[in-house]
Amino acid sequence: MRQYKSIVADLKEMANLAWFQGFLIALLAVWAAPASSFAQETSNRAGELKTWREQCNDPDPDLRLAYVEQAVATGDVAVQRICVRLALDSDNADIRNLGLRAAFAATSRLSFSVDMPPELEAALKAAGSNEKKQAEIARWYVMQDYQVLKNGLYIEIDGAVVSAGISTWYPLVGLNQRDDRFRGQASVNGSRVNWVGSALLSKQACSIDVQLDAGAVLKGKLQCSDLPAFPISAKLL
Repeated sequence: MRQYKSIVADLKEMANLAWFQGFLIALLAVWAAPASSFAQETSNRAGELKTWREQCNDPDPDLRLAYVEQAVATGDVAVQRICVRLALDSDNADIRNLGLRAAFAATSRLSFSVDMPPELEAALKAAGSNEKKQAEIARWYVMQDYQVLKNGLYIEIDGAVVSAGISTWYPLVGLNQRDDRFRGQASVNGSRVNWVGSALLSKQACSIDVQLDAGAVLKGKLQCSDLPAFPISAKLL
């Protein structure tokens, strides 16, 4: 009798174990399904981006230009950035121009580093430790503006029209957010960008003239009225 009860107990234990194993298998299957789906989606996305990279780097300049135009039209930020970066580094002037126009549609802000104007640097060097001359220089508008700009010039971009190569730039000088009183239109001409507008500086009528350089960098100058120009540079994307 005891042997019979032992056999029954063993069978129940085996049944419980089998149920538990089945439960674990089912649970693992539930967990694995989303992971498998995510892995497939990730693989598909990676393949899509790789295809765009290859197309936007096509050796045929006409095809490359067409692919970059299509990439811009997709509205897909990742695709736009891949193709715009390739366009900016192109040795074809037309493709670089398209890349520059598209870059302002693919980004909402530029961050320019600002250097001291050579004229101001020369004046400070000539003044040396002469406190009187240093005090005179401190009163110059260009010195006051440099104190505001030395940590960077931030530009907010809006209203970019790729086909026309224009966009509206808002200089965030002394501002936490854009102000419609301080803005201007930027125009792309070849590998150059020209902006004319106003900024919250000593003399508010300002202009920016920059050229696309190697490594997708904009280099040029910021000038306000008749004051010495500030050398500036910014990395695109």
